[in-house]
Amino acid sequence: MSSWKDVPASGGLPPYRSFTGDLEKPLLDERQYRMIELQNGVRAVLVHDPGADKSAACLSVAVGHTYDPNDAQGMAHFCEHMISKGSEPYPEEEDFVSFITTNGGARNAATGPVITYYWFSINPSHLEGGVSRLAAFFHSPLFTESLTAREINAVDSEFKRNLSNDVRRILQLTKDQSIPDHPWRKFGTGNYVSLSAFGRKGKDDDEVMVMKETRRRLVEWWQEQYCASRMGLAVVGKESLDDLTAMVVPSFSKIENRGLEPRPALKEPSWGPEQQGVSTMHLTDTACMPDHFELPDIRDQYDSKPTSFLAHFLGHEGRGSICALLKKRGWLLDLSAGDSGDPRAVHLFKIEGTLTLEGYLHYAEVLKAIFDYIALLRQSFPLDPYHYAEVSTMARTWFTFKEKAQPHAYASSLARSFVEPYPPQWLISGASLYRKYDEDFPRKLLDGFVPERTRVLLMAKNHREEVVGKDPQWASEKWYGTQYIVRKLDYTLIKRLHGQETNAELFLPAPNPFIPTDLSVDKSEVAEPKKYPTLVKRTERAQLWYKKDDQFWVPKARVRIVIKNPLTYATAKHALMTRLFVDLVEDALAEVTYDADLAGLSYSVSNDVDGIVVSVGGYNDKLDVLLRTVLEKLRDLVVTPDRLQVIAEKIKRDYENYYVGQPSSLSEAFGQWLIMPTLWTPADKLTELPRISESDIQRHQGDLFAKSTIEVLMTGNMTEERSLSILAMTEEIISSHPLLPNEIPTSRSLVLQPGSNYVLRKVHENPKELNSSLSYYCQFGESSNIRLRGLVALVHHVIREPCFTTLRTKEQLGYVVSASIWSINSSTLGISIKIQSTRAPWFVEERVEAFLETFAEERLLSMTEAEFETHKEGLIMKKLERAKNLSEETTRYWTRIRAGHYDFLRHETDAAAIRSLTLSEVVEAYNTFLRPSTGLRSRKKLSVQLISQQVKETPESTTQIQIIEDERTFKAALGCAPAAVPVMSEAFGQYAHTGMSAKL
Repeated sequence: MSSWKDVPASGGLPPYRSFTGDLEKPLLDERQYRMIELQNGVRAVLVHDPGADKSAACLSVAVGHTYDPNDAQGMAHFCEHMISKGSEPYPEEEDFVSFITTNGGARNAATGPVITYYWFSINPSHLEGGVSRLAAFFHSPLFTESLTAREINAVDSEFKRNLSNDVRRILQLTKDQSIPDHPWRKFGTGNYVSLSAFGRKGKDDDEVMVMKETRRRLVEWWQEQYCASRMGLAVVGKESLDDLTAMVVPSFSKIENRGLEPRPALKEPSWGPEQQGVSTMHLTDTACMPDHFELPDIRDQYDSKPTSFLAHFLGHEGRGSICALLKKRGWLLDLSAGDSGDPRAVHLFKIEGTLTLEGYLHYAEVLKAIFDYIALLRQSFPLDPYHYAEVSTMARTWFTFKEKAQPHAYASSLARSFVEPYPPQWLISGASLYRKYDEDFPRKLLDGFVPERTRVLLMAKNHREEVVGKDPQWASEKWYGTQYIVRKLDYTLIKRLHGQETNAELFLPAPNPFIPTDLSVDKSEVAEPKKYPTLVKRTERAQLWYKKDDQFWVPKARVRIVIKNPLTYATAKHALMTRLFVDLVEDALAEVTYDADLAGLSYSVSNDVDGIVVSVGGYNDKLDVLLRTVLEKLRDLVVTPDRLQVIAEKIKRDYENYYVGQPSSLSEAFGQWLIMPTLWTPADKLTELPRISESDIQRHQGDLFAKSTIEVLMTGNMTEERSLSILAMTEEIISSHPLLPNEIPTSRSLVLQPGSNYVLRKVHENPKELNSSLSYYCQFGESSNIRLRGLVALVHHVIREPCFTTLRTKEQLGYVVSASIWSINSSTLGISIKIQSTRAPWFVEERVEAFLETFAEERLLSMTEAEFETHKEGLIMKKLERAKNLSEETTRYWTRIRAGHYDFLRHETDAAAIRSLTLSEVVEAYNTFLRPSTGLRSRKKLSVQLISQQVKETPESTTQIQIIEDERTFKAALGCAPAAVPVMSEAFGQYAHTGMSAKL
């Protein structure tokens, strides 16, 4: 009997089919679903969420860059850029982005090897307008000629941004090592050269004709590859299922079905004999050694998930694992294992590790450990039943208690599920659950994991002669210029890797003691969820914020702890020792806590400027057991020279690589550093690294816990009594004397003077980096000013999309263009514009100031009250958006606690302030704090110009700017804004009127 029923056309609604079965969904998911298939083959799932405060939609297309034409590589990516820039019903090229952002939403798209997807989120009252625009991309895109050259340049800018990105470089190199002419070799990102190659044939001197021909080829490719039957749609909204159906069916039924294969796949292997049993050595910033095996077609194995099951063993980090063995030998920092990508594409199983220098020099022994474990696993079949039981049970538990995600993320996951071969009833659950135990297929895969069929990548920043030999002949990959050598694995090494001798240090995982057994939920009816945690206990040295879960009803809890001590960050050496200490703690915990991670528990230990932050979360059953383990390791860690050497090497590598990172990220960091009173840079800490011994760290550990103030937040499925017992356990383990009130660290921000126009110029350290960057910041004032916070938020909301449209899309300054709010140490705030560009940053700064002037004249001063109210409503919706799960709620509370103002209702206060603002107030704030011509005496502006070494021009000298010659002198001349102070509220409970809250 069919599980589908035909729904005939009625009332202007085209016919479609509706799935009549039940979709398997999580226990707590009360949303209503309807799966439909339109006559043209578009499949859609509609989700009615009556409580949604944000709506979303995503459309996936089961085709990606592996289907690019050979002579126009990057075409799928180029199509993704072009298709959303104007349609017949909505011809303005920026209509979609303007509509979405004005109404409080966001949008994006991505192109993969065999899938492309497009999503947006929006104010629920405007979902229909977003859905109509999304559908129009695919039934009547314009692909305007005037846009062609600009969007090719945008793709080219994206490519140039990634030229130094090791992930991109490695991916393209591994693809390049496939069988000649295999689709997997395609250059997926594309750039100006690859995209215009087809159009340039015989037309080298006529750029107009080249662009016309490229645009024609784009339309031709779109007609060849984009087809309704390849599309999956997910829409999440407040509307009823009938209303969502009426919204979706007419628009998406207009998309043409061209009769193409719905889920095309790359069926031929990408490796032949020449591509297997080889090692590729190449230059990257990090020493790594991925070990890859090409997988057969496993699309029909979705119910047993053989690659995920094997990854459970090969990527394990507990006792007896590859990871534990190699860490013990000082050769490894981390390890991961699993399959890559979509089974419809080239499908690889990867075992990847970050090596130490010693690990790099012993890479053959590292390989030997991997193949020894594979042999052990192969010989261990049939496996003890508990292995599969644990994996399948935790997958079922995770799915059963799965919480809501952000609507756009959920819509995207549903839309992507349409390209999988799941039965309709498993659309939601198919990616999550193990449904049957099949040992034959994992064993079959293991039989293929042999040295003759592997590809080994050995990466290092500086390869050693003993590894690559004398005078190595480096080849260069075509697109990214990555240098590499390919060699067949030595016969002697292959024979050694086949050796069957037993390694007593390798064994399969024991039963997991952290698997939860109590999944009960203490649920009680409440009129409405509480809006904040309450301070339930305060002592001389600790205080506890607590909120019992009253809306998500999952058997989970979260604990956040900060152990404050001024010595954490007192000097560069102290800051470095704290970082080394927490990394050593995590390193020492890895074997024990990996079981907890597999059982749905997580933890982290990190260093901050005021102390050490400990976080644990997950199923509450054994949460306190994990927390005790972490805290006792903090207290009792014994620092050994060998592990300190490994961790120090890792940190040294991180700090050295920091300054050759993305220019846009660096310029932003440099700008923020300039307005922080105390900041120890990676360079500062690097100078201290050679002088730190294990005894220094051990002493520092004692100093950190000799005196401290502890602040704790606990949320979730736990009683107040249990939270108090966990606090008592924490105080008992971290047995320290309390800090004096004036010893408790606080953070502040420096204040720029009115009328300032500061510029800091620095040169990027990577001589091959093509891009420069500008971070342009205007400080508005103190974060404690409620009305000012509303003005900053609203001005930012109004300029965000026009800034992007003008400077990126129209002026083509670079791929990275964004406007954001900088809140420095919760003390001051302002607006920053960040641009990464191949143009000189002083030229880019001129264009930013021209935009700020033009926007005032052409957009802001002519804005109608109706437009202004639309902007306000969109921003208010974002401010009042509710947390979707326990993790989001906890993070929001912890952010307020860590900021020091404890203003848990700030989002409501700010929304009220925004609602009361007038257009004239926004214009005045814009003219005072942002606009160059009207803010000459009132603006407080600072920019960082990070200059590529490829820039040959020099800036003109001018008296209008103040060049920062010495950063220390600059900072010393600035005053400080007040630190954040607690906002009195009911959250302080019995402590609200004792005066003690002021000492927090």
